[in-house]
Amino acid sequence: GQEEEATSVHFYLIISSCSSYKMPRSPSKRRQRSKEEQEDGVQNQPKCRQSVMFMKDSLFSSSNIQVIKLKHPRTSSAMYVFDEDNRRLYDMVVFDEGYRSWFIGETIQSDGRLYIISPVDVSYLILPYLMEATKNIPLDHLLEDPDFPSLSKLAAVAATKDFSHIADRKGNAELGVWKYSENKTLSWLEKRVKQLSKLLQEKKVPTSNAQSFTFVRTMDSQQTQEAYLVLAYGIISEYLSEDLSKALHKHLQLPEAKSKQKPLVSVENQPPVKKQKVEGPVEDYTKTAVPENKVKSPQTAKAKALAKSASGSKSITSFFTRK
Repeated sequence: GQEEEATSVHFYLIISSCSSYKMPRSPSKRRQRSKEEQEDGVQNQPKCRQSVMFMKDSLFSSSNIQVIKLKHPRTSSAMYVFDEDNRRLYDMVVFDEGYRSWFIGETIQSDGRLYIISPVDVSYLILPYLMEATKNIPLDHLLEDPDFPSLSKLAAVAATKDFSHIADRKGNAELGVWKYSENKTLSWLEKRVKQLSKLLQEKKVPTSNAQSFTFVRTMDSQQTQEAYLVLAYGIISEYLSEDLSKALHKHLQLPEAKSKQKPLVSVENQPPVKKQKVEGPVEDYTKTAVPENKVKSPQTAKAKALAKSASGSKSITSFFTRK
């Protein structure tokens, strides 16, 4: 299904949008703007937003490249790059780490995202339409959607492709009529998953975000193959519908994902709530307090001498009275 190409990838800087220069109407503001530009050494230059991309070498030789919006098999929609000269479609993936900027020349671009342009097998984009088809019609008629006007470009790419790995041909080849085949699709996807799994293992890619290859080497051969098979399945599933992804999971006989969450208990099965013991004051302080008979402790000789010296003196609070 997928075309393999041994072409290089270039680091490419593309100017995506520029804002025109506007001179203030007020003469005083124009003089102030001109003075500021002379001090900065920049005059009448438009402000441009630049983005950083990784893209294939062949796209540089194409004279007609468009960014189009198509229906994504997993999500609602996605952006793709269409090479009209060579009739090829490329996937656009965005790598975004949040707070990141690019230093380009003597400027700082606030858009710190990295765009990766890579070839995509149109079989993944055709599958949802084949699965939803209720009757056998030519592929160019099947690929019509008012929500995605650029779908005609996908039809132009698909017109020269062979989809016998996911569908059965109906009628003459010139008609371009295909009927979805679940058995063929699952067999093709199984082959793709195993190929990707082998490649990931050769590249020594960790099987999880928090797992290093040192841990991978501690697993036996069967556990390692299963871990890479699960990883490859997850990557392929990003381009499949949820129902097809579940069917592929069952077809590959992969282990079910272990949930770390505790099992939920229904309200009927919960034990009765124990009444918490409330501790605190039990006296009613709103009522008049009853004086208690306090037992006087015997005073020391020092305390008696201090009390005798303080007899006849006034309290310090007596000096602060209301006027």
